[in-house]
Amino acid sequence: MGSIGCSWLLSLQTLFYSYPETLLALLSFLTFSLLRHRHTILPTNWPVVGMLPTLVSEFPRLHDYVTDVLRLSGCTLLFRGPWLLRMDFLLTCDPSNVNHVFNLHPDNYPKGHEFADIFDVLGDSILIADSDSWRFQRRLAHSVLGDRLFRSFVADTGLAKVRNGLLPFLDHMAANGHVVDLEDVFSRYSFDTACTTVLGVDFLALSVEFPTIPFAEAIQEAEAALHLRHTMPSVCWKLLRWLNIGRERKLAMARVVIDKFIFQEVYKRKKQRQDLSAADMLTVYMNWRSDSEDMRKCNYDQFLRDTTLSFMIAGKETVATSLVWFFYMVCVNPNVEAKIVEELRALPSEKAGPYVVFDADVLRRSVYLHAAFLETLRLFPPVPFEEKEAANADVLPSGAKVSKGMRIIFSLYAMGRMEGVWGKDCMQFRPERWISKGGRVRHEPSYKFLAFNSGPRSCLGKDLALTQLKMVAAAMIYNFHVELAEGHAVVPANSIVLQLQNGLMGAVKRRSTI
Repeated sequence: MGSIGCSWLLSLQTLFYSYPETLLALLSFLTFSLLRHRHTILPTNWPVVGMLPTLVSEFPRLHDYVTDVLRLSGCTLLFRGPWLLRMDFLLTCDPSNVNHVFNLHPDNYPKGHEFADIFDVLGDSILIADSDSWRFQRRLAHSVLGDRLFRSFVADTGLAKVRNGLLPFLDHMAANGHVVDLEDVFSRYSFDTACTTVLGVDFLALSVEFPTIPFAEAIQEAEAALHLRHTMPSVCWKLLRWLNIGRERKLAMARVVIDKFIFQEVYKRKKQRQDLSAADMLTVYMNWRSDSEDMRKCNYDQFLRDTTLSFMIAGKETVATSLVWFFYMVCVNPNVEAKIVEELRALPSEKAGPYVVFDADVLRRSVYLHAAFLETLRLFPPVPFEEKEAANADVLPSGAKVSKGMRIIFSLYAMGRMEGVWGKDCMQFRPERWISKGGRVRHEPSYKFLAFNSGPRSCLGKDLALTQLKMVAAAMIYNFHVELAEGHAVVPANSIVLQLQNGLMGAVKRRSTI
């Protein structure tokens, strides 16, 4: 240990024997201080390490901890990270700040270089791009997603997967009395529908055999790596990437699988160039190529790869996550389920073998079901955080000063739980808050309800997503009743998308004839 270490021990030993009361008082003070800081909700800004120790200690309940912190700090907090690691950021859930950044001054708050670095697997897609690249892709995406044939194809694909995949799968589970992880079920359903609508390929992942799909596993590995990148300084994950070890190595391997499959699909379409009559997104984008000078300038195959992968991941994760939290809310709020069943009874339906399904046009009349999904998204937004980077210094409406290059992180999860935003009943699941006195769905400003983003980057697929969600929910609730497994803990996971730590285990039972 050396002379310095020995001297230190001898001094401590002398202090203990000579002044035991002093030493005990000192130890008691230090212990009390540590315990006090441990149970203080607001993070302590320690020398050198900043607020990181508090964040690490509260990481198992990150979303609820952030909510508590923002509630006590007036909806905005400057987080100080360790020195020299550039981990400082502004955390907020103040709607006035959201409106300022997303709607009033969007050009000053792009996604930023750091965001693009973290999500490099998505290339320069619309989810990552800024400036002219984003504007070009936004115009094109608006044309594609607004295409009548494509929208019809998405609705038909979702309903067909419900009729031929989801309902028979649930019937099998119900007949055999199996407890099933609904998060896995919805993930498989949304993977199949996303692959079909975006790439024109149905992997049949939703089947009783629970098949292993390498492409699906590669996407999951990529998502896990992206989440890990969010939890550490960029210098750390970039070092792991350079060394090609750990999660970064798995990401590199996953990227090979992803690229190989998508480029194969692009190559197939090129061979069929004379008859690109399909309505999936990849085909529609390829048909739009000749109409755009910007597209002719870009690396065409890479553009198709980045675009289809981004839309597929976005569609898959948001749909699956929204469904799992919706059914959790329905399970713990039987009065909501009863009202949905009552509403569905009054709607025209169609027989699909032994099941009943509802098409997209009919479900436009399902006001309460629509409201129940909006209420789910308020409390459990699929993407719990949004991130921006300041291009220039600014002062937010809350009074917070923003320096050039500073990251601003918006907690959608916390915003839905703020009394000042949603009222004293903000923690209650109450679909009625979304229904006007005239019986219509109430509108809330997007800067207050950020589940579909706000401003120029608002989600173009909002209506398509809600239609798909309602088709799944209506068919499931009309034909089946879900009961949560006894003692099963439902806890949000710390992930880019608001998944569950332990899944959603439940038993599915056929509903008696209505």
